[in-house]
Amino acid sequence: MANEYVFLHEWDADAPQEAVFEALADARTYPAWWKPVYIDVEGDCEPSLGCETKQHFKGKLPYTLRTTSEIVAYSPPHSFSVKVVGDLTGTGVWTLSPAGDGKVHIRFDWTVFADRWFLKLLTPIARPLFRYNHDWSAERCREGLEPYARAQAGLS
Repeated sequence: MANEYVFLHEWDADAPQEAVFEALADARTYPAWWKPVYIDVEGDCEPSLGCETKQHFKGKLPYTLRTTSEIVAYSPPHSFSVKVVGDLTGTGVWTLSPAGDGKVHIRFDWTVFADRWFLKLLTPIARPLFRYNHDWSAERCREGLEPYARAQAGLS
């Protein structure tokens, strides 16, 4: 479809797999480490099947997005999937595997439809700019996740 976006990000983090999984699965932690992307996350459940959170986030471009995510698959500390509705609608799948030497390999598959009116309208001409915006945001995840997970695991 014209407003579909498919993203794949993979990298290794020097942090325990369990700590990385816990940070990723609990979206309520995102504002603490996925800066400056996540403005606010609301939720009152521990990560588990059916847990829902509401996110308010942004990228480099001057607009914000709001979504609600529900965990639809949950297999700690290896993978979880979310169904997302709101300004973006689709799925996100996080997969973690040992990478050797105490590191963890992280894979994030994100397939969403741009459902906010201006995203739909501008996608035909601004798709490369929106992809850049997403990639910028994903890089902030890479920067913040490892130190946060290491700190949560009691590592320096």
